[in-house]
Amino acid sequence: MNKRVYFVSDAHLGSKMHVDSVETERKLCRWLDFVKEDAQAIYLLGDIFDYWFEYKTVVPRGFTRLLGKLSEITDSGVVVRFFIGNHDIWLTDYLQNECGLIVHRKPFVTELSGKKFFIAHGDGLADAALFCRYPSTMDRGAGTRMVE
Repeated sequence: MNKRVYFVSDAHLGSKMHVDSVETERKLCRWLDFVKEDAQAIYLLGDIFDYWFEYKTVVPRGFTRLLGKLSEITDSGVVVRFFIGNHDIWLTDYLQNECGLIVHRKPFVTELSGKKFFIAHGDGLADAALFCRYPSTMDRGAGTRMVE
């Protein structure tokens, strides 16, 4: 069987933009069930959660379906890479230690099927988005994490 690489981003789980955020989470889990059988890797390209605030001993309420599904997938040997987006700003080590995800805080260059890929969430990468760079660097800085 040929193994495939899958990409998903901007689910914004927990956002009020979803009529039913739990149902959106269930749909994402169903998609993960569908792709896990032939997945070599799954790339979560940022903003999977509408905001993820994690502290040393506390993680956000909810998302148990997705976190369990991701743990199941990594336990089966599929690589899952999680890229921090502008809505996943306060992430420590829960997703790595408890769910087995490989977390990327910066863009990542890799080769897939003989082709080189630059992989990132995309927030703040475009020159046209210069006006966004100050806030996006400010909200990820060490000073904002001192509340831990």
